[in-house]
Amino acid sequence: MTRTTPSLLAALLALALPPGASATDIAVCTDVGRFTLELSDEQAPQHVANFLNYMDQGFYTGTVFHRVIENFVVQGGGHDRDLRLKPVGEPIESESMNGLSNVRGTLAAARTDDPNSATSQFFINLAENTGLDGSDATPGYTVFGRVTSGIEVIDEIGELPTRAAGMFAGDVTDPIVAITAMARLPAQQPFPELSDARRLNAIREQITATIDAEDLVSASSWFDAYHAECGEMTADLRITEATVAMVTQRKPAAITALDEYFRIASPRHGSYEVAQALYEMLVPEGAENIIAAPSAALAQLAEECLIDAVPDLPDGGTATLDEMLEAQAAVREFLSQSEDSIDCLDDKSKDRDITDDQRNLLVRAHNDTVDVMEEVAASFNNQIGIFRQRE
Repeated sequence: MTRTTPSLLAALLALALPPGASATDIAVCTDVGRFTLELSDEQAPQHVANFLNYMDQGFYTGTVFHRVIENFVVQGGGHDRDLRLKPVGEPIESESMNGLSNVRGTLAAARTDDPNSATSQFFINLAENTGLDGSDATPGYTVFGRVTSGIEVIDEIGELPTRAAGMFAGDVTDPIVAITAMARLPAQQPFPELSDARRLNAIREQITATIDAEDLVSASSWFDAYHAECGEMTADLRITEATVAMVTQRKPAAITALDEYFRIASPRHGSYEVAQALYEMLVPEGAENIIAAPSAALAQLAEECLIDAVPDLPDGGTATLDEMLEAQAAVREFLSQSEDSIDCLDDKSKDRDITDDQRNLLVRAHNDTVDVMEEVAASFNNQIGIFRQRE
């Protein structure tokens, strides 16, 4: 029988919590640094449970801070690095009258004008934004946590220049800043006697050892410990994490790990074909491009939201001025109709009576519409460039 050292035993005990166990301390790793959060379990139990559910599914990895307003808020948790909206679950009820205020450094739930519409998105207050608090007459924005360390990372994000990008008219940071990992902080830091670099090596060794022992639940916990330390995720670690998540029936986390793998891995990487096969198992072919060829399910769910047709674009090398002007008007009308379509799809996705699968279908339609809008606008601008070269 092998002997377990006290430090390792403490680490294993700290990591033995089941996936749904309550925890309040969270580490958030970003492209520009790490910060930690303390969640307000007692004051905002629904929002904390909602946030942890998204986190445990790997939802926040790869999402960006898409709305950053200096001296106001840093908002994220809903869009990926390509600024595509991620599918979310059912919205939750407001808990804004919980006694917590939107002061600097607090974590709050983003929502629409409907106070009961919060899903995955959150914001961190950069200033004393007490005007966002609720009152007896008007619900406010629910505070459900606070930054406990690394506020300088939030400030750095808040001071970045912003621009228009994707579907946003402004407030997107330049460069884009993403969350690279998010995880619970263990009750006790594993291997506290080791330096940071050696601690990460020791955790990686535990990941390997538990996988070799076919104890994938423990391997998943050690991955969480690694993320809490903001350890670097290589392509090999990403594909390993995806496999562990898939076997332990955490499909969304597996998809996220594969998305991150494809972002950093070369097609020449040894596991690339394996990753492709796993992705095809998790994300069936034909799930995308549903605007170009609407499925029967989408047509039945949101027929009134769909766009009739993409306008024909002229050849800038041969078109007359009148033809270019006519096409310009058609493109503008198409973009306007597309914006109405997106609003319509978003309104339908907030319906509490639809299923999660239907809501995800509407989100994919939203993203496909944005993609088509960007493609049409870029293609027409290219033809305008060709036309002007003839002048």
